[in-house]
Amino acid sequence: MLLRQHDPNPVSIMNEKSLSPFFMVCDHAGYAIPDQLKDLGLPEKDRYRHIAWDIGIKNVGEQLSKLLGATFITQTYSRLVIDCNRGENNLSLIAEKSDNSLIKGNQNLSSEQKHDRINEIYSPYHHTISTLIDERLATNIQTIFISLHSFTPVMNDGFQRPWHAGILHGRNNQFSMIFKEILEENYHYPIGDNEPYALTEQNDYTVPTHAYQRNLPYLELEIRQDLITSTDQQFEWAERLSLLLPMALKEYQTQCKL
Repeated sequence: MLLRQHDPNPVSIMNEKSLSPFFMVCDHAGYAIPDQLKDLGLPEKDRYRHIAWDIGIKNVGEQLSKLLGATFITQTYSRLVIDCNRGENNLSLIAEKSDNSLIKGNQNLSSEQKHDRINEIYSPYHHTISTLIDERLATNIQTIFISLHSFTPVMNDGFQRPWHAGILHGRNNQFSMIFKEILEENYHYPIGDNEPYALTEQNDYTVPTHAYQRNLPYLELEIRQDLITSTDQQFEWAERLSLLLPMALKEYQTQCKL
């Protein structure tokens, strides 16, 4: 067993029985590392920087969950332990190196060690998401799948990312594009279209698995980390999203009836 009694549960849920149409998840919310993994051999500075988690976005999601009364599911453990937005066969599922930092505790893992991380951390997270969505759909609760992330202001090569937020999308992107347009109309700063990353079925797992496969409207939202560093910034973004998401839903419903 990887997780011991004193290790935290890999999944956290707010408003589990919510009837809100917005159903939110955060793959990289936490930075915990199971005690047995001995901090993956990383110095403290690496355990809390962007390679380990999506800085700031968990608090945005928690505030947004309160404002909307929406379900919010988060992953407790660091993406360096296992990345819950990667398929099980993806080479970056358990990264051996990230942003020039060698992850010593991920070197030369056995199949059993990888299986323990999948079985005890990755699978419970995705099983929880699937179970709650299927329960909602079985009782005809409208479900808009929202995946929350954050990104660094500067890329490895020094490129200053101009976007304040990015909308990642692929198949069935009607709701995503409606939200992007509404965000741009109400927030007059650069918004990325599949920037700083593109949503692909090769490198992304959560939206393709939970939204694509059920034909759910979805939004994968990235917010630049320097804009959600403080509590005030986090609440400002949560409040903004709490107003704009219902506007996007109303427009989406209108377009679907045309």
